This record gives sequence, C-alpha cells and structure tokens, in this order.
Amino acid sequence: MNPSRRLLLKHLAFRAAEISPRDGLVSIPPDGERFVAWPEVMERSKRLATAMVAWGVRPGDRIATLAFNDHRHIDAYFAVPCLGATLHPINVRWNLEEMVSVLEHTRDRIVFVDAGLMDRAIALADRCPWIEHLVRMGPRASDGDPPAVRSGVTISDHEELLETSDPIADWPDPEEHDVMAMCSTSGTTGIPKTVAYSHRTTCLHTMAIGLTDCMRLSGQDTLLAVVPMFHALGWCFPYACGMLGSRLVLPHRDLRPERLLDLLVEHEVTTSVAVPTVWDAVLAAVTASPGRWDLGRLERIVSGGAAPTASMIRGFRDQHGVEVIHSWGMTEINPVCTMSPAATTREEAALDPDDRLRHQQVAGRPLPGLTLEIEDEDGRPLPHDGASIGRLLVSGWWVAEEYAFGHPDGERFGADGRLDTGDVASIDDHGRMAIRDRGKDMIKSGGEWISSLALERAIGDFPEVATCAVVARPDERWGERPIAVVSIAPGASLDLATLQRRLAENFEPWQCPDDLILVDSIPLTSTGKIDKKTLRTRFLV
Repeated sequence: MNPSRRLLLKHLAFRAAEISPRDGLVSIPPDGERFVAWPEVMERSKRLATAMVAWGVRPGDRIATLAFNDHRHIDAYFAVPCLGATLHPINVRWNLEEMVSVLEHTRDRIVFVDAGLMDRAIALADRCPWIEHLVRMGPRASDGDPPAVRSGVTISDHEELLETSDPIADWPDPEEHDVMAMCSTSGTTGIPKTVAYSHRTTCLHTMAIGLTDCMRLSGQDTLLAVVPMFHALGWCFPYACGMLGSRLVLPHRDLRPERLLDLLVEHEVTTSVAVPTVWDAVLAAVTASPGRWDLGRLERIVSGGAAPTASMIRGFRDQHGVEVIHSWGMTEINPVCTMSPAATTREEAALDPDDRLRHQQVAGRPLPGLTLEIEDEDGRPLPHDGASIGRLLVSGWWVAEEYAFGHPDGERFGADGRLDTGDVASIDDHGRMAIRDRGKDMIKSGGEWISSLALERAIGDFPEVATCAVVARPDERWGERPIAVVSIAPGASLDLATLQRRLAENFEPWQCPDDLILVDSIPLTSTGKIDKKTLRTRFLV
C-alpha cells in the first residue's frame, strides 16, 4: 500500500499545524504557563525525533513517559510513535514495585520524566538495567547536587535536546498495523496486562471520538484535558485536538477543583474530560461559592470511568447549562467504546430533559466501528430489550486481539474477534448499553484500579489475621473504596490504624482500606472460596 494511503499517526496528529496555525496548546507546568502553537508542536516533535535517532532509537523500540499533562509530554506523545517507536506511558501513581514489574516486560530504553518525579525515575533506572536514558522534562531543582544515577544511564534536559537538534527531515513510513503505543496495568500480583495499539486502530479511534454524535468536538472548541495522558493514551484526546485544531489546555498535576474552575473560566473552555470524582468535586466547589465562577462558555463535559449520578447531571445542566456525557471503555478497547450524549436522535431530542436522564446515566451507544453483544452463561445471545442481562462482548475496528507478552488472561480474546469484557450488561432496543455488574473483584477508586487480591495477601500475612477479604464499598466521592473484612486469630486484636500503617510500607495511601470490619468467620462458597457476594450484601457494599 502506498504510504500516503496508510492510517498513520503522522497523517493525523499534525493536521492542526496546517488548518489552525495560530491555535495550539496552553500548558501550565510548575515553571510557568506556556502557549505552544500547533506548528511549534510539530517542530518540537521533529527536533525530539532527531535526538532519539542520535541515540540509536529504531522502529519498535519502547520509549516510556513518566509525566503529567503538559507540552513537554506532548512532544514525546507525538514524536515517539511518528518515529516508528512505541510510546509507553507509565502511571505516575504506581509505587516503585509496580513500575518495575511492568518494565520487566516492556523493557523501555528511554524514560521521559517530569522534573518533579526524577527521584522516582532514578530509583526505577537502578532497578531496570535496560534503561539507557532519562530525559528530565522541566527545570532541575536549583538546590543541591545533580541527582546520582547508576553507571550506564545518562540524564538529559528535554529543552536542551530540542535546542541542539535539527528537525527530522522526513517521518518514516511504518506499516499501519505496526505498534505505536502500549498501555499497561500494574503487575504486582502477577503478570502485568499490556495492550498494544497500532497506528491503524489509534487513527480510527481518534476520528470516531470527534464525530458529532459522540461529543461534538471541533476546531472551534477549547478542551481542558483533566484525564491523565498516562491513562489509556489520555483517551486519545491529544491526538483528536491535533487532528481537528482544537485548543488544548494541559493542567499538569494540580487538579484541585478550585484550580480547574479557574482554568475553565480563564481559558474559556468549551469541553473537558475527567472521571466522575473530579466532576463531583468541581460541582460542589462551584455550588459552594455562587457567583465566583461563570461557566457560561462551558458546553459539555465527558465523564468516564463510572456512571454519573442523576444529581450531578442535573446540577451541571440546571445550574450551568452544561451537558454531561457519560463514556465507557477499557484499555483493551484503545480505550473509548461508548458515549451517551443527551440526545443523538430526533426521538431523544424531543424528550423532556428529565426523561433523558435515564439514558444519560448508562454507558451509551458504541462508537461507529464497534459492536456490542450480550450472552448468557452458555454462550447463547440475549435480546437487546433493556431487561436481559449477560456477559458483555465487544468487537470492532480498534478492539485489541490479544495481550502482549502472553498474559494468561488471553482467553478473553476470542478467535471470532470478540473481547469478553468481564462485565455484565444489558442493551436496550435503541442500542444503549448499561453496565449492570463487574465480573471481577478489582476496585475502581477515583478512576484508579486497586487490587483486592494484593491487599488480601498482604493483610493475610499479619500474624493476628486468620482470614480476610477485601471488597468495594460504594463511595459518593471516589466511586468505590476498599474495606477489609477480617476474622482475627484467637486472642489477637487489630485496629484500622495499625492495618493502614503496616500496609503503607508496600501500598500508596489511596490503595489502603478505609474501614476494617472484624467478624467471627468469613462466609465461604460451596467450593471453599470466600463468598464476596454474601459479604457485599451483609455489609451493604
């Protein structure tokens, strides 16, 4: 196939430089706000590509980022895949052991690091001998000596690399099925799950999320990207803005609701994307200070990761005229699968706004190119009647075909191209899908996954503990929070403060249980497994 006909990121991500040369990024890192016009984004990416070529980066090499949302991260986001290498964003919220377990599989050669995370990156390089270069994105702290790093690793300054490198003359022409990025889950409790995205799947996905019936993003919009770029490629919104010429506001790491509200107003943001916990906090802050923020320019927000509440939808709609669009997806789906805007058909537009609340709270319809099905336990298809509930299967243009590195959960990817999502859902006669239950015990708190198994193993090692189970409890702010149900060994005692203090050695504070419930015994199923369904019912979780 002629390279100009291939679906390659280089043909899509830099379109804004041609059609919207006076617009671009508003980046707000700690060292000061910076506007970067779209042609400069392309220039910086080309200079960074030249620097990587000088280091011997070849097609297929894996290049990691450990960073927040800012213009320097965008440089790597665009340059690495367009050079033919593989971008691998690392979740900055993982602890060191989680990062090492993932990189033991991906073997990233270079890590682009936010200046505020250099100590963690150096510790990572000490544990990962295949890391050759650390690139500091942002100024080095003025106090103290330069950080010490093991022999064989260089530390370079991002801006100096750009200043001393000429723009690459021509981007290479990879095949459209070549891998352009990887995203991984934590692997502390086993083999990490890593999903590879190709140029083709990412281009198709990016074009789809910009469609009118998805979120109506256009070159006239200003988008505040709150969702981290290390979360499933930031839902591809950086690439969508580069495609459409939308202005992109990047807030870095300070996501306090008051600061987000300041940014929404100051930069006249028309749309924004984040998880529900963020939007709940933003709504609470603006409600608590009437008249302080005027959200008159904000038209819509995308809320992904969990279903928005009716009160949140009403609050933004009735108080500020803002539409809430629920989105659902998975890392295995590149990642967006469904969206549920307030109205996409004439029938929905004719409904009373409160009548639309019901379908705004469900996951919504699949993006064009994707197909949703539900099946019973015997694999028989179930009707799309809104009442039948079954295993949710997804297939389509950007659904992954497998996990990288031979993960044992690979059987989720069927030979027929369908992905077993692990969720239980219903689909109505208008194609709207609703998640009814989660088929696994992972706990999603504030958009982050917490492994109940990892916590159970750690708590089970305490000498006072006979048996334990960790389950999710619904939480208005975070979506879900872990609680520990523990039966104590005879004569022993344990309190929540002690449990949290011990877990802090290996877990981040947000991963630790919020509550400790002591019981005489933990219920078991007929096969001798812990009966979490009974626990959830008993403790209203």
